[in-house]
Amino acid sequence: MKKPQSVPVEQARKEFADLLDGSQHKGEHTEITRRSKRSGILVPPDWYDTAVAAIAENKELRRRLADDGEAS
Repeated sequence: MKKPQSVPVEQARKEFADLLDGSQHKGEHTEITRRSKRSGILVPPDWYDTAVAAIAENKELRRRLADDGEAS
């Protein structure tokens, strides 16, 4: 994955529809900044779904490992 483009919040407000199109149709990631600090990231819906599922799997695996460790 290439580095996301960085856009100040003022610009993101003006170009929000275009940024959404880039995310949805081109798979682009956009970092939104406020006062030169990252305040949010716009990611494609499929990417987000995959990340959330992976986090849930990781939590479940850690829970199982902890449960197995306590049972020993």
